[in-house]
Amino acid sequence: MGSTSCEQPQRLELEIPAELDRLRETREWANRIAVGVGLSEDDCFQVKLAMSEAVTNAIIHGSAKQTDVVRIVACQGEEALVFEVTDPGRQDTGDPIERLDEGGRGLELVSMVMDEVKLVRREGGGALRFSKRFAAA
Repeated sequence: MGSTSCEQPQRLELEIPAELDRLRETREWANRIAVGVGLSEDDCFQVKLAMSEAVTNAIIHGSAKQTDVVRIVACQGEEALVFEVTDPGRQDTGDPIERLDEGGRGLELVSMVMDEVKLVRREGGGALRFSKRFAAA
């Protein structure tokens, strides 16, 4: 999946403890990156919204305690800006990927505002990868 790969050497990372009061920091970080790559104001808002939902899911559903680390990666692909939010997964409550759908409609919302969204199983947790394509020139 070319536009949703975050393997490029030029990538930015942010790690936060699994605390909901860190959401604003993650939104602002994502917005700075989106503005920096030239996304429109509407696209930047959608990136912030998706980031807020993805990190909330990682904290609430993918973390067992506040000292768990949520890792966020951003990279600029050829066709899109790509983000990946990784959580450690809860060891005591089953499959972290299945649990992401419980409760609210956060993932549905992310799917509505981003161009590609994919849940990825990782050893020791799960990840939500999402991207916003660049406008055609």
